[in-house]
Amino acid sequence: MTIRPGVLALICLVLVLFSGTAGAQTNPATDTSNESVAGQIGLLRQSVQSLDATLGDIADKLMPLYAKAKNESADSVNRISEGVALLAQTEQRAEVLRRQLLDLIEKETAYRSRIAQIDEDIRPDNVERALNPYGTTRTVEARDTRRRILENDRKGFESLLTLVSQSRIRLEEDVRQADALVSRLRQRLFPAIDRQIEKINPN
Repeated sequence: MTIRPGVLALICLVLVLFSGTAGAQTNPATDTSNESVAGQIGLLRQSVQSLDATLGDIADKLMPLYAKAKNESADSVNRISEGVALLAQTEQRAEVLRRQLLDLIEKETAYRSRIAQIDEDIRPDNVERALNPYGTTRTVEARDTRRRILENDRKGFESLLTLVSQSRIRLEEDVRQADALVSRLRQRLFPAIDRQIEKINPN
């Protein structure tokens, strides 16, 4: 009896598949390996579930702390922003007061110079020298009039000088207080700003 080559190949393939299936069913080592892998997968699944539960508990505990820290950080930034705005206003006010003080000092200097000039002009020889160009014959009355005018001018400038000097003294105190407030605000604000910068860039 002659067997065709194609049929022979088909019979060999069936035998190989059958023998492989039979071996798989009867090999105790393979069964043990499959059970071990299944057991390890079960343990791994339990570990993952336990880890998920643990991470969930940690998240539940940390989220309120994170929210609180976030709120505290926002409050800190808001306080710093308000402090910077207050510092800018205080510095601006101190600068305005300082300019006013300089104006008063200039006025005070000008009034003192004018009074000194009047004191020079009221001297008898200078009064006489001032009247000579007019060639008046009533020299006594002219000298008296000139002297009275100068004395009245001097009193007016002295009054102005007194007012300006008093204003300058008060303004100097205002400037000292404004500068002290600026210094206190800087001492409190700059360390807080540095801490926020360190949080942004610890290095």
